[in-house]
Amino acid sequence: MTFTGLQLLDSGGGVRQSFTFDPPKSIDLLQLQGQQSTFLVEGEAVPVGVYDQVRLIIDTANASCNNLTGDYASYITIDGTDYPLIVPSGGASGLKVMGPITVAQGGTASYTVDFDLRKSIAERGATGCYNLRPVLRVVDNAQVGTLAGTVDAGLLQQAGCTADPVTGAGAAVYVYSGSGVVPDDVDGAFPEPLTSALLAPKDDGSGDFGYAVGFLLAGDYTAALTCQAGDDTAEASENIAFSGTTDVAIAAGQTTTRDFTLGAQPTASPAPTASPEPTASPAPTASPEPTASPEPTETPEPTATPASTS
Repeated sequence: MTFTGLQLLDSGGGVRQSFTFDPPKSIDLLQLQGQQSTFLVEGEAVPVGVYDQVRLIIDTANASCNNLTGDYASYITIDGTDYPLIVPSGGASGLKVMGPITVAQGGTASYTVDFDLRKSIAERGATGCYNLRPVLRVVDNAQVGTLAGTVDAGLLQQAGCTADPVTGAGAAVYVYSGSGVVPDDVDGAFPEPLTSALLAPKDDGSGDFGYAVGFLLAGDYTAALTCQAGDDTAEASENIAFSGTTDVAIAAGQTTTRDFTLGAQPTASPAPTASPEPTASPAPTASPEPTASPEPTETPEPTATPASTS
């Protein structure tokens, strides 16, 4: 995606602080997995106060699937081919993320905007054009921790598994808010995963896989592995299977480890039910996640200054 600026808004929707990117910043969100992030704004002075919303301004050279021009400012790559990625009304309103973001007198603040691409991307029929209806959240980096672990290669070789047992493509770890959650697919109905993480082959020769979920606020979660994530479409309910679940307590500034091993009790998602007009489609697996989570983009450490300055 190509970003041309960022704005911080107050409770009334007024712009309190604005940053323009010259040149615009093009970011491959699919490369920002786990704890990976990149700066949009860094080391800037920001007036003291509470900001209720962040607005990401995007390049709208292609604002409609019906009027495409040469190079795509934002696009998705599937099987080596680039397809335009359109943000409906993005030119008028940008991408809005609810805060709050707090900047204290004499202090610094560091926040991350996390993109959940699995829930955000939908193909416009069979047009070869895709809509991005972003599912975003903003987190205070001082209050987040990380979940990471190893996945036994044997779990991707079991009957019914549709993921690639060598690369791990098509498998993912889903993370749900709260403990004791019975995992379900992405379908717009409760319980929905807060985020998810792709698997990557470990480099220790074991054949096992690693995963990491960054930018989780401190608290209790449920993590579940599925090797059918590639079959999970956000606009419908699928009866995908999960290879066991585990409760996780995340502490700020720490990495919590949870491994998935053979012998874990498989869990099936509930029977499909109708869901209200979901807007996202399956996370593409051709590049890497959007079956992954988010691709976090970090709003960097603004330095607080007195309210009278800008």
